[in-house]
Amino acid sequence: MSTGIPCLDGTISIVTGGASGIGFAIAEELITEGSTVVVADVEAAALARAGTALGVDTVLADVSSADDVQRVADEVVRRHGRIDIAVNNAGIARVASFDELTLDDFRWVLDVNLWGVIHGMKSFLPVIEQTSQRGYIVNTASIAGLRTAAGLGAYAVSKFGVVALTETVGLELDARGSHVGVGVLLPAMVRSNIAASERNRPGAVPRGSTRSGASTRAPAAALDADVVGRLVVGAIKRGERYIVSHPETLESVRARHRGIEDAYAATSYNEI
Repeated sequence: MSTGIPCLDGTISIVTGGASGIGFAIAEELITEGSTVVVADVEAAALARAGTALGVDTVLADVSSADDVQRVADEVVRRHGRIDIAVNNAGIARVASFDELTLDDFRWVLDVNLWGVIHGMKSFLPVIEQTSQRGYIVNTASIAGLRTAAGLGAYAVSKFGVVALTETVGLELDARGSHVGVGVLLPAMVRSNIAASERNRPGAVPRGSTRSGASTRAPAAALDADVVGRLVVGAIKRGERYIVSHPETLESVRARHRGIEDAYAATSYNEI
């Protein structure tokens, strides 16, 4: 069990990828709970709109750049003196078969989804430990970080990595009795702009064009982002390590685990 923050009133929070979708919803809910929020995002126009809508400070940053993320941490401390809560939420999606995915596709997805979280942990965690009385970090992964599907080769690799990183750092923080907790968000489909991620890719195709696997239409089963925002903020208060949003995905996670357990049961260790 991670360390939670039962009362968020007066806390200082940073949310990356906070200009839209899940990040915006988390920022909005944190504000409702009394937290002072700074939002970072790579999209200048969307960031300006979010800053106005939420009434918060903003920082333009690309989480795939370690220097950018460190600049965000430094700026939050300069403005507010500390960080209590960090939400490493910025993420992108590229849906295509392994045959279609290029090495550049893998690098792009991993740079944002995995390295972006690593950069956030490296920049925000030391500041939270040094400046807060009680802290918490949320890393946004996906249900694809617990079980994968066809077409998610690059995306699932990045999200499994985020889950592993969060679990590992959580164990280390617990072992040293840190006052900082960590949790990982594991949503399925949520209404957001992630399906249009290509718009922020270096050398992106022109507006109106599409790449293989791209779709901007959320399925009917997708949750509204504000529902996920409330779940995340509740988890921060309770100190939950795993933050799930779609109960219907449980069986697919169990099925993967059963496959692994069956492999153990079927192995004859006398033959080793």
